[in-house]
Amino acid sequence: MNFNQFVIRNTVRNKHLYMAYFLSTLFSVMVFFTFTVFAFHPSLSDGLNRQTRTGMLAAAIIIYGFAFFFVLYSMDVFIQSRKKEFGLLMIQGMSPKQLKKMIFIENLVIGFFATIIGSIAGIGFSQVILWLSKQLMHVNFGFYFPIQALGLTLISFSILFLAISFFIQFRLPKLRLQELLKAGDLGKGTIKNSRWKAFLAILLIGIGYAVALIVKGMLVPVVMIPVIFLVVVGTRFLFNQLSVSIIERLKKKQSIFWKKTNMVVFSDLAFRMKDNARSFFLVSIISTVAFAAIGTLYGFQNMLLNAMNQQPYEFQITGTAEETAPISQRFSQLLSEKGINVDEGELTEFTNADNVNLIKEADYNRLAKIINKPAIKTAGKAVQLLPISTMGAENVTVDDVHLSDGSTLAVVDQEKTAVVPVFGTKVVVPDDTNLQTMENVITTVWQPKGMSYDELVSLGKFQEKNMPFMAKSYSKQMMTDEYAPVLFVGIFIGIVFFVSAGSFLYFRLYSDMDVDVEKFKMIYKMGLAKKELKKMIYQQVGILFFTPIIISVIHGAVALTAMYHMFDQGMQIAGWQVLGVFILIQMIYYLIARIFYFKKVYHLVQA
Repeated sequence: MNFNQFVIRNTVRNKHLYMAYFLSTLFSVMVFFTFTVFAFHPSLSDGLNRQTRTGMLAAAIIIYGFAFFFVLYSMDVFIQSRKKEFGLLMIQGMSPKQLKKMIFIENLVIGFFATIIGSIAGIGFSQVILWLSKQLMHVNFGFYFPIQALGLTLISFSILFLAISFFIQFRLPKLRLQELLKAGDLGKGTIKNSRWKAFLAILLIGIGYAVALIVKGMLVPVVMIPVIFLVVVGTRFLFNQLSVSIIERLKKKQSIFWKKTNMVVFSDLAFRMKDNARSFFLVSIISTVAFAAIGTLYGFQNMLLNAMNQQPYEFQITGTAEETAPISQRFSQLLSEKGINVDEGELTEFTNADNVNLIKEADYNRLAKIINKPAIKTAGKAVQLLPISTMGAENVTVDDVHLSDGSTLAVVDQEKTAVVPVFGTKVVVPDDTNLQTMENVITTVWQPKGMSYDELVSLGKFQEKNMPFMAKSYSKQMMTDEYAPVLFVGIFIGIVFFVSAGSFLYFRLYSDMDVDVEKFKMIYKMGLAKKELKKMIYQQVGILFFTPIIISVIHGAVALTAMYHMFDQGMQIAGWQVLGVFILIQMIYYLIARIFYFKKVYHLVQA
């Protein structure tokens, strides 16, 4: 048996030792492959505009870059956890050069199988995602065999594993043989942390949050980069310094440290936080990106749909009499031919020299009756209309209205309304007011009775050839259909980043298992009950999983609030829905991970 055969057989036979690293690399391959399936899908790539295609390309590069650093980091953790094994191999006569060669071959073997199996798994996973997109979002991409995606994945990850196999050799532990052999037995010494860096974490994140929450309108994109920089740097110090300081302070409180099994949990928690600081930092930033990306896409779509929903009439047309009369006649004839029963109304808006829009009381009340809204009684005076939504333009309050004959009409009241859209200044005047000489536009509305949504969408196709005719349901459906592929891809990318963050955490937990087993084995021999062992492991896994997620949820809430501030709105229900769904996913992830981890640790503790 030569050296290459020894390395390959050792890698294949020691499945337990290499499984965590293998699964993490396989997952990266599967994720990249699945995304490229969408990027090259004919139904998606042919229907996207140039900007969206550029965004898809950028997303593919980001995912590939993320896969590179994820695999590199996973391999680095894997290498660092094998110090004692390297010491034993060197005692048997393995030279440092052979050790590097072994790592190189191991990584190529794992990379080869991960690429092949990950691509095969990606074919099945991508078809499941395509099926779900049709069932949940009504996006019918259709089936196709992803030859381009398969070729790109094989080439890309072959290059990736070759590059990592080369670079990882320089990450081998630079320790003496005695230190390598005692790697699992050496104490961790005393932990050091900087108070001023811990304070800096609070200061940087606080400033970033304050700016993000205070700034509104078009200033939000201007301050975005500085805010991101402050929060990212502050988050790094938070995990590396502030968390350690908090744990050390808690350990000094006897009421907490000596309570039940807290002593075991807190004993090396500061070291674990320090060791996992980079993992927590990456997870929190990645998860924040996922929250912000999905929340922005989903929230923006909701805002557009909500704006359309504020339009109370199913069909309407606005313009001069010459523009609207022929279209109104054709649509009324279409309704008559189909036997559709509708409530129809017409309203004329007159504009005076001050650009105030005037509506007669009878016209307004006719439309209000159609949608069951309260009527307005002017009692010989004028009533100013105000918008229900705050997203409209600012309305200037007027005390009186100037008419074309030189007379004025006093405005005695204000009324919020959804009967007519309110932009600028709009006033309801008595029916006997002389408005004939003013410029005017006519709005005609139709409100069908007893029609389903699909029937309304079908009838709304009249809009395609008859502008400025507007059909609410049809417009909403067209916007949803056009937005759905982009929203789907955005959600998929966000889920990829979020699940990848969970994989980071689980891989780190798995890599520290040997240390945990030795610690719990000693305590178990002293009489520790299974119930107490389970509690400590659940606490440990919970801290590992939820510390970065809590930070990322807070970051995500601030980021989404800042996004909504561009439209002068506070945090919307869509943003909370996104955060809630991801918290639920993380809860499920945690519940599954802790069960598997406990079973594995308990089995080894009893061995």
